[in-house]
Amino acid sequence: MLVCTARQMAEIDRETIASEVAGEVLMERAGEAITAVLLRRHGERPGRHTEKVLVVCGKGNNGGDGLVIARLLAQRGWQVTVLLLAAGDTLSPDARLNYDRLPAGVTLVEPPRNEWAERAAELSEVADLVVDAVFGTGIAPPLRGPYVALIAALNAASVPIYAVDVPSGVSADTGAVDPIAVDAALTITVGLPKLGLLLPPGRDLVGELEVVDIGFSAAVCRRHAPDWHYLQRRDYAALLPPRSTSAHKYDCGSLLVLAGSRTYGGAAVLTGLGALRSGVGLVTMGIPTCLETPVRTNLVEAIVAPLPMTAAETIAPLDAAALAALTERKQALALGPGFGADPDTDRFVIDLVGQMKLPLVLDADGLSAFARSRTEPAFGSDQVVLTPHAGELGRLIGRPATEVVTDRLTLVPELARRWGVTLLLKGSPSLIADPQGRLTFNPVGDDALASGGSGDVLTGLIGGLLAQGMVAVEAALLGAYLHGLGGRIASRRIGRRSVLARELADAAGLALGHLEDVADPDLEQS
Repeated sequence: MLVCTARQMAEIDRETIASEVAGEVLMERAGEAITAVLLRRHGERPGRHTEKVLVVCGKGNNGGDGLVIARLLAQRGWQVTVLLLAAGDTLSPDARLNYDRLPAGVTLVEPPRNEWAERAAELSEVADLVVDAVFGTGIAPPLRGPYVALIAALNAASVPIYAVDVPSGVSADTGAVDPIAVDAALTITVGLPKLGLLLPPGRDLVGELEVVDIGFSAAVCRRHAPDWHYLQRRDYAALLPPRSTSAHKYDCGSLLVLAGSRTYGGAAVLTGLGALRSGVGLVTMGIPTCLETPVRTNLVEAIVAPLPMTAAETIAPLDAAALAALTERKQALALGPGFGADPDTDRFVIDLVGQMKLPLVLDADGLSAFARSRTEPAFGSDQVVLTPHAGELGRLIGRPATEVVTDRLTLVPELARRWGVTLLLKGSPSLIADPQGRLTFNPVGDDALASGGSGDVLTGLIGGLLAQGMVAVEAALLGAYLHGLGGRIASRRIGRRSVLARELADAAGLALGHLEDVADPDLEQS
């Protein structure tokens, strides 16, 4: 689905309303869709007590959505309290309509501004759930005065908060938070995901993100939103390479990894671990001879191919016959991690990727070979994934890493088009652009990935997916997702600060298993 800014969402709203879908109808649809999520997650079940919910409403249309939610939940028998942060006669027109429609069973609390925080603290303590319908997209930090105290009181309560559209205090455009924002357990956003929900620091306050459809036409959305995209878990599950239960290893692809040097032997091992966890049938490790023993010891499932070394003990250039023998019956190539900075190896990399027709993923020193030699990247394959972090990409194009981060939303798709590759910029969040410039935000990934070697695992994952027949952009999308979800899984077991890259590789395998469950509902229910 597309991603948009607050202004673009407003344009989509305006065009939809102009096409004879009244604003009050859109508000009702939004309230109904969000209420359906609440009922699905907290629905009445035998023996369960009636839910008590506090709905905190601002004076704008986000507050109007909250008033619809309050009415619909009350009609389902929930005990509903509305904390209204404005007088009824100051509400937006559509919000006022829904204020007037509140049933008698809803408890309406309308305190003065200086009592907002105190009342919020009291009311949230006796609630099972708080619904944040204060600002939505209609705020740009900084927040001041009673709003700061109100949000602090809500965050301090021991009750989950569900945010309507955007957690109050988070900029829908930039993810900025100043000085505080609602810390939501779940954000239910309407129509399209907002850019600020995907960018730090606001992203860290979104909790789980769920997108609800209220009938905006795809054509209208395309007219106003940029070519930015967001995928949900079911979309990633749909990317899984098809695989029969009767498949054997030769049906599942064969990957060649070229990696490592005396100095960076661990990079080769970690790339191999990532590849082995990708579902690929066979992994061949082309490594300098000095790494033969550690690679054989640590990757007992892989085929090991020791290769000639340079004086710096990295992979020496291979002649045509040796290269043909290595790549025979391989479906993809992963190269670059741990190569070091040997000029002979750099020239070998540049020549190799310029003529290689196999799908390939290039990372780390493989990318830096172009930067060190001041050579414009060029590739013989039309299925190429580059996986730089901001520093590596900056060196490739001669710009500081800070500029790469600042300009990443335009720079990443521009470079992907220029080089004819899928470009995966690692970061928070990671961004993936295909050769046509279509940009996708990776929805998972946090500081559990902030340790040496995690990028090597990602290279192996993507290489293994390429070898299974995935096109470059889909391999990059799925690889980044498995990598980020693996970090999340590992951090729950170990703690975000303590995840090692080899543990990340194992957890990526568990992430792949979770996606298999999503793709096969019968398995999930068994």
